[in-house]
Amino acid sequence: MKVSKIVAIGVVSFSTLVGAANTSFAAVTSQANSKAAINFTEGSGPVTPVDPTDPSTPLEPIGPTDPTDPPTGETGPLTLDFVSSVQFGSKEVSTSEQVYSSTSKKPFIQVSDRRGTGAGWKVTAKASKFTNGTTETLPGAVLTFKNGSVVTPGSGTPPTPAQTITLITDGLTESSVVTAEPGTGLGTWLTRWLGPNPDVNDGAVNNNVTLQIPGGSATIGNHEAVVTWTLVDAPGV
Repeated sequence: MKVSKIVAIGVVSFSTLVGAANTSFAAVTSQANSKAAINFTEGSGPVTPVDPTDPSTPLEPIGPTDPTDPPTGETGPLTLDFVSSVQFGSKEVSTSEQVYSSTSKKPFIQVSDRRGTGAGWKVTAKASKFTNGTTETLPGAVLTFKNGSVVTPGSGTPPTPAQTITLITDGLTESSVVTAEPGTGLGTWLTRWLGPNPDVNDGAVNNNVTLQIPGGSATIGNHEAVVTWTLVDAPGV
């Protein structure tokens, strides 16, 4: 009896609403269509780098007077807007092989695809030999980026980052970094390798970016290698 009562009330209420709605209908006497139109062309100016942990905000330089990582300033419909340098601090010379984690807590690269075609793109990287400013040093050193992730200030289908990027410091060997297959990677996308608490200056190192140095190869002084990041508009290359 209880169920029947609930159903009956529902039917009565529905019938009452339908009856009331019928009294408010008005006859359609005329109809016409208008249009909303817009035209897009390829983007052209430079794209401002954004923060890899909060892509809704512009990137703040680590130091206003530090020119280590300026934006690339590239213009056009497909651009590599920013690439990070990575630091490993000061270490003691060792006779055995060592793997050092980076002191850079949120390195990233930024790509903007404003072609509006969805054709896809790809980024590769290679690392030069280390030098001390005059001669080649640290033979056999290997730079590794791992556990990369992508983020965007917009929306859309993301590109796919390589989970491990091994850069042999020979100036020749290229490795895939991130790939946008056709239909993906439109807009601005950051590929990042974050350490723990990346926005906190707590002295922690970033185990997702490492430098392997063979035993007996380290010499006193500063050493630098150049990482060349290459953006191509053919994801299958």
